Amino acid sequence: MLKPLRLIETHMECRHLGETLPALTDLLAFETVADTDGQVTLKHPNSDWRLVVHEGGAGTPEKQLLNHWGVRVVRRAEVDAAAAYLKSQGTRYGVRLVREPTFAHGSYSLYFLEPGTNGWEIECYEDALSKGKGSERLGGVWAPHWQTPLPPARFPGRPYVPQAFTHGTLACGDKNASARFYTEALGLEVYHANKQAMYLKAPDSQCYVVCALRESWTRCAPTFRFTLALGSADEVVAGHRWLADSGRSLGLSHLGSLEARGSVPCFLLTDPDGNWWEITLGRADSWTRRGLTESS
Repeated sequence: MLKPLRLIETHMECRHLGETLPALTDLLAFETVADTDGQVTLKHPNSDWRLVVHEGGAGTPEKQLLNHWGVRVVRRAEVDAAAAYLKSQGTRYGVRLVREPTFAHGSYSLYFLEPGTNGWEIECYEDALSKGKGSERLGGVWAPHWQTPLPPARFPGRPYVPQAFTHGTLACGDKNASARFYTEALGLEVYHANKQAMYLKAPDSQCYVVCALRESWTRCAPTFRFTLALGSADEVVAGHRWLADSGRSLGLSHLGSLEARGSVPCFLLTDPDGNWWEITLGRADSWTRRGLTESS
């Protein structure tokens, strides 16, 4: 079993960075921390993990809203205000499919598509926490993901303030089989929210991944992935060797070759449902274009 310390990155592919980045920075409070050829790394000021956005070009396929990412606000009224704001101002950012806010496994949320066709959620757990259900439940995913809330002045001109970049989402076909892989192979903490969904967490991370049961879904490219950091380079190398020997029995569907970026070892894999994961040490630099488009 791998022993990840934290979830350090997630990756998404858009059509054009020039269209997608304004939607993420101006509507969701992300800030650019690195800009290289064909990709940009973003970070929310209240969150430790990063979002790496890859430019795929006009032919990049449409994404499924069920594979989305989420930011969190403090008050339920902010979700309603965000919905109204996106409906009135979203067109200048290329925002599409702004859904009406709704409740789902404790959260009051709205969903929309940015112009690169990736789904996003603006969520709030105010109601769930006020009913005494406890912020410690389910690994603390309902708890605030920030020490100090960002003031409205940090995000002026909008009637809501994204306080943290909280989660991403995956689809699975067999919840029990996937949970076994996540715990016994990837070494993640798994919390079952209900019959349809579970939360995946690394020990040192507040952020999490929602894995939801689906009847069908389109498998994504490696540019849609989550990156786990192990404690040492030796652990990464040993983990790759162990997965090569034992991963198939736990549901591993693909194991990429062990690569190196300078002195940092890393590799890609897919879980039982074809979702991509990256294993590395610390916050590794992004994969080359060749590596990102490698198929299983």
